[in-house]
Amino acid sequence: MDENLNLDIATYGPALRIIRKRRKVFFGTILSYIPALWITYKISPHDRSMGTVFVIWVIILTITTFWSAVATCPRCGKYFHVNGMTILYLRKCLHCQLHINADKEQ
Repeated sequence: MDENLNLDIATYGPALRIIRKRRKVFFGTILSYIPALWITYKISPHDRSMGTVFVIWVIILTITTFWSAVATCPRCGKYFHVNGMTILYLRKCLHCQLHINADKEQ
């Protein structure tokens, strides 16, 4: 039984790497907000340029949010971070509780 579980977890590796990559892009987008506005302010401290950067950042954030939210869990096949209408970026699948690093814990 343990061997079957380890084989299953080993096959989850590629899908979990995709989920981790999408999470990194999402959180990187969030962390880029303050530096992007700071650099924009140093280059051009006008309200219009700051607003433009903000709108572009919100568009990119929306895209990366949906891109990371639609990553499917390799165990149950449902969305890893979505349960109903709720998006939660937890480290476990919201449906089957598969940990994001299950392939590394062997």
